Amino acid sequence: MKATQAISGEIKLENLFSVLMRVTLENAGAQKSYLILLESGKWVIEAKAIRESNSSEEIQLKSKQSLPLDSTNELPTSIIYYVAHTQKTVVLDNATNETQFAADPYIQNYQPKSILCIPIINRGQFIGILYLENNLTVGTFTKYRHEVLKVLTTQAAFSLENAKLYENLSIAKNQLEEYSHTLENKVKERTEELNEKNLHLSETLKQLQHTQSQLIHTEKMSSLGQMVAGIAHEINNPITFISGNINHVAEYSQDLLDLINIYQQEYPNPTAKIKEIIEEIDLNFLTQDLDKLLNSMEIGVERISKIVLSLRNFSRLDESEMKPVDIHDGIDSTLLISQNRLNSQSNKSEIKIVKKYASLPVINCYPSQLNQVFMNIINNGIDALEKMRKKDSESSEKPTITISTKVTKDKRVQIKISNNGPSISPEIQQKIFDPFFTTKAVGTGTGLGLSISHSIIVEKHKGKLICNSVPGQGVEFVIEIPLSKDFLQKSGNRE
Repeated sequence: MKATQAISGEIKLENLFSVLMRVTLENAGAQKSYLILLESGKWVIEAKAIRESNSSEEIQLKSKQSLPLDSTNELPTSIIYYVAHTQKTVVLDNATNETQFAADPYIQNYQPKSILCIPIINRGQFIGILYLENNLTVGTFTKYRHEVLKVLTTQAAFSLENAKLYENLSIAKNQLEEYSHTLENKVKERTEELNEKNLHLSETLKQLQHTQSQLIHTEKMSSLGQMVAGIAHEINNPITFISGNINHVAEYSQDLLDLINIYQQEYPNPTAKIKEIIEEIDLNFLTQDLDKLLNSMEIGVERISKIVLSLRNFSRLDESEMKPVDIHDGIDSTLLISQNRLNSQSNKSEIKIVKKYASLPVINCYPSQLNQVFMNIINNGIDALEKMRKKDSESSEKPTITISTKVTKDKRVQIKISNNGPSISPEIQQKIFDPFFTTKAVGTGTGLGLSISHSIIVEKHKGKLICNSVPGQGVEFVIEIPLSKDFLQKSGNRE
């Protein structure tokens, strides 16, 4: 999880290469790691990482090399071109004993032990190869490590596409700035023409930023949704087994206790050995505590089942089209997933959640995307309340997030999510939905959350997303989604 977050968190190509090399080296138990990409029809080495033989921590990293594969003898090219041709993973537990590639000059000269060469594929498009090597130990790349690396390369494929898009965007932006500077030095007669061009280029830049933010959101949510659904599935199987057997355990335990009770009635004078064991296991306490123990287990299983259901409701991978759903289920699932951040901690007080739910009809929406909007706004609210939550805070107010719902007079479902933290100035309110705009410290916010949320509500659901903030009264986000025509027709028939 941390490794994929580290990869997905990098948007600059050079930084992404370095992080990817370090992460794969650390998670694979390799000594060498190479990233080979297909550039203009030719394979080039873009990055490499080599662990020093006498140090488990010191790693040499080189990125953005753009070194043609055929111009170096650093790698077994027969293996690289085999993967490039077949798009299949090659795992060699002992490369010197593998007859298929034994004739490769690199293998003959350097006698490496373990080799893993894995293709990087993004949406069916073959874009690169990750080569890993350990020249000290045979069988290094186990099935588990292979599975970990498959997850990492999947995330790497998404992130590489984003990073390339970001680099192209940066080049376009630099070119735009340079061109704008040149335009300022032009003669006055062309001022109107230059202003028109600047406006057009500015709109193009905004569109590129918007497109980029959508790509980042889609890819991150796809990875997150797959991971969440997988975790929920893996947890659900054993929990179902446990839940189905708790009642039997309780029944069998009671039968055994009843049997012991009858034995005590029929044989009131047990032997010395039996008395000794009764005292040793504290039979009276055991019989009283067993029922409590089974009840607590049942409560725990129910709690886990609710969490699994919330994870499934939140991800909803199978719902790519608009579906009629209960909005309250989505909000509750989001709150349950965020519960860890809402609970009190060693130096922070609990955030109180106030729900003011009205009776709502099911509405047609994209459930997973709408849940992401709820998550973004609630997380922003939690961030805004951080200062108030501290134990040494001078505020006498209890940090609170309030969520209310209703159907408006113009037949829209309205969701209000507010917090009693610091207010937002009018200047910031005007920019709050702009892509990449953030007031958070560098490294703690991307400036995409509210921009993506605005796009989901306005463009996908034809609704409204508004931010209201009055000095001293916190911040309120108002979501309005129109009810479907089918619902309005049914309502008209009832009236």
